[in-house]
Amino acid sequence: MNTEEKKENLDTEENNNQNVADTELSNNEASNKEDAPEDKLKNQITELNDKVLRLLAENQNLRKNHEKEKEDIIKYGSFNFASQILGLTDNLDRAFSIFKNNEKFKDKEFLEITSGIELIEKELQNTLEKNFITYIDCLNKKFDPNFHQALSEVESDKEPGTIIDEIQKGYMLHDRLLRPSLVNVAKSTKKS
Repeated sequence: MNTEEKKENLDTEENNNQNVADTELSNNEASNKEDAPEDKLKNQITELNDKVLRLLAENQNLRKNHEKEKEDIIKYGSFNFASQILGLTDNLDRAFSIFKNNEKFKDKEFLEITSGIELIEKELQNTLEKNFITYIDCLNKKFDPNFHQALSEVESDKEPGTIIDEIQKGYMLHDRLLRPSLVNVAKSTKKS
């Protein structure tokens, strides 16, 4: 082979290599162009799935919150009425304590009245309990600002912070404070 033929063969080989490279490049570009829409679609599908999952979770949270609010309305809907009925309970307690503590009402002629008031008081307490209104027992217990309201501190031999006198009964409605107990609390008799 002469030089010219060698040169021609080299040129042809280079052209063939160039054509193969161009073909591979154009095939890769075409492949990339085809992948790009698929990638976009996959990304869009992923984004939409994420949005749907978030919306479903949000909807479920809203449903749970709505159910909780509905339960609270049912459970505590009578809160205002219960607060108002406690005034009647207090007045009945005062009336009954007058009859119990006054010697003149211990005669036979007042025995029926006393028994009647006692029955009314028991029935009222039963009605309160049926409606989940419970009395806060506080005498001789530690003062708790979550359930008690102190009116004064009184010198006493009892441990400081102990409730020694109940001025007004406190009540709970289910697990919520309906009205705090009004109390007097013991303070130390020691002078510093």
